[in-house]
Amino acid sequence: MRYRLLAIDLDGTLLNGAGGLSPRTTEALRRAAAAGLVVAPATARWYQAAVRPFAAAGLEAAAIASAGADVRAPGGQTVAQAPLPEEFARFIAALCDRAGWPATVALPEFAYRRANELPPWAANAPEWLRPVTSLRDADLRGALAVLAEPGAEDPHLAELRSWRDRVELFDALAFTGEGMVSVTAKGIDKGAGLRALCAALGIDPAEAVAIGDSEVDVPMFEAAGLAVAVATGTPAARAAAQEVIPGPEEEGVAQFIEELLRRE
Repeated sequence: MRYRLLAIDLDGTLLNGAGGLSPRTTEALRRAAAAGLVVAPATARWYQAAVRPFAAAGLEAAAIASAGADVRAPGGQTVAQAPLPEEFARFIAALCDRAGWPATVALPEFAYRRANELPPWAANAPEWLRPVTSLRDADLRGALAVLAEPGAEDPHLAELRSWRDRVELFDALAFTGEGMVSVTAKGIDKGAGLRALCAALGIDPAEAVAIGDSEVDVPMFEAAGLAVAVATGTPAARAAAQEVIPGPEEEGVAQFIEELLRRE
């Protein structure tokens, strides 16, 4: 099989412990693009944060951002966007404030980043990131996804999980290894995003490779022709994958791309 698209999770998969790309990984991505493969971050991060590591490497990437709720072609053209129900957006804003959860709420052009204290860089934040200590007054109309960071045993989690039949909830991992919960509209996940991107680009999903590390990646594993998990990923992700590669600190994605290009 000749693959035409690489959909790669960022945190815990592609990015190292410092949250960046190693020189070897950068070169592997450049070689993949030069060989004609579409490279797309597939991440719970919002669009502007998803493509930032690729732009820094001089790569024009497609994107499956906001856990599948914001799909863009190379160059940023919108392929598909699926907002959360407004009722849920109001609920999660109030819950994060009440529970004191750090959270990121993604919109098409920027994201709110809620924390209990403003970070030192808040005054110099880029236009696509708005640090806040409360979501009470945030305009969340058109919000695409939420990435919440509750503690593992937080009692408020039960309130969030009560929405499971109305939104999609997936466990995810930050590049630090901390657990997060990704929330998108019902029926929207990385698998749906991958299928939408492939349809827009005229690529059969069987010609796509999906690489990830956690439960939020399993739907795109199921949609892709080849599913690859990192060895440092969750048991569920490894069980759903056809191949397992080394983790980001061992530059596993770079190793995989190098071998893939040799195969082809």
